[in-house]
Amino acid sequence: MTWLRDIAKLLRHLSGDERGAAFLVFAFGLFLTLGGMALAFDLTRFFSAKARLSFAVEMAAVAAAQNLPFLEEEELLTLARDIAAANFDGAAFFSYATDAPPAISLGLLPNETGAEITVTGETLVPTTLLRALQFFDDVTVSSMVTARAEQPEMELALVIEASEAFAADGRLQEVALAAADFVNAFGTAYSSGDGARFAVVPVGNEFVNIAPHDDWVMEGVWPINIPPQIPGTTEWEGDLAEDRWCVSPRAGSAGEDDTPPDLAPFPLVLSLTSTPDPGTGLPHFENVTTASCRADRILPLSDPAATVAALSGLSGNGVATHGRAMIWAERSLSPGWREAWNVSPPHPVEYDDAAVSKAVLLVAGSNLADAVEEARFLTTCTRLREQGVVIYVVDYLAPAASSSALQQCGGAAAHYFRTETDLAMREAFFSLAKFLTIVRFPGA
Repeated sequence: MTWLRDIAKLLRHLSGDERGAAFLVFAFGLFLTLGGMALAFDLTRFFSAKARLSFAVEMAAVAAAQNLPFLEEEELLTLARDIAAANFDGAAFFSYATDAPPAISLGLLPNETGAEITVTGETLVPTTLLRALQFFDDVTVSSMVTARAEQPEMELALVIEASEAFAADGRLQEVALAAADFVNAFGTAYSSGDGARFAVVPVGNEFVNIAPHDDWVMEGVWPINIPPQIPGTTEWEGDLAEDRWCVSPRAGSAGEDDTPPDLAPFPLVLSLTSTPDPGTGLPHFENVTTASCRADRILPLSDPAATVAALSGLSGNGVATHGRAMIWAERSLSPGWREAWNVSPPHPVEYDDAAVSKAVLLVAGSNLADAVEEARFLTTCTRLREQGVVIYVVDYLAPAASSSALQQCGGAAAHYFRTETDLAMREAFFSLAKFLTIVRFPGA
């Protein structure tokens, strides 16, 4: 290579001269200075790109983890790409004004069993001064983040309108399906403790099915002179306490608050008939309780599977009494009712338990019964909020007069969703599920 021999000859010539040696030192120093500046300049750009890419991938992982129960893998990838691009594009990389921002490529690895999702991203960052000095052109920076969707430690009462009118026009069925998807979203999330527990309170008339808690009714009113205690047969199978029966509101202040049933038992709503069997002459008993007593029971705080089963069985009955329903939501969350509900693990917890939050999700779409019921409704909403219970309201085509009260119940504008279509109602549920889902980074 003749140019190397020429350079070597020049260096020998310069090194033999004092001024030439000084020039060599100067040239070498200038080379190191320019190289250092080029390295420092481009390293700053690389680290800036790396930090921005890591943030973009992290945001994409959070969004994907929140939507893991709702979207297919291709939809999750599209969402992750959009979120990553929005958080990466437009970043300043200390480059020339005419440079286009580097593009990123994204990969997604969902693990629904572990409620985890891994997002990887990389981008090519072009060099500037290092390129001008012909060291190298592009540098690849990459980032990988694993996010996990976790159930919140919370007690949530689902207060679902189940009136005749709400069922007749199909809204009850739509709401029950959306609520089941909402609950299932939590069921797929990771849980390190009890996770989310749900109660279901159907909003109907003032009669409430509390089976099988026959020990909550007034002393001496529960029938005892029936088979198998006496000879005869029954129309129902098994224990009468497991059949359809209800209670009516208690008198006085106990009918308006969360006084537990051992201190103030309930009036029983149950009617039985007895007719002689033509063949044996023995009495045959039949449960003829009024149809105003709904078949759907109140479900105490339970796991997602039991909650979905309860939602699937909801049917329309009576005229909505939102105030009475909110009182039962309060009772489902009140620690004073823990022994009465007798569920495992023990719930409800204390109101001031810092590890567990409490909330009510009310779905309604009918008129409040009257001024008395509206006052009861708003009073109970206020009492719940004062105990730290967060109230979310999905207003599904409720009349204007009721919408105002529903808004007041939530207490905050962000807790109220006015929906007028099935799609909007489902989106409200999904928004809440994503909002309540906790996203963590395992090992971080």
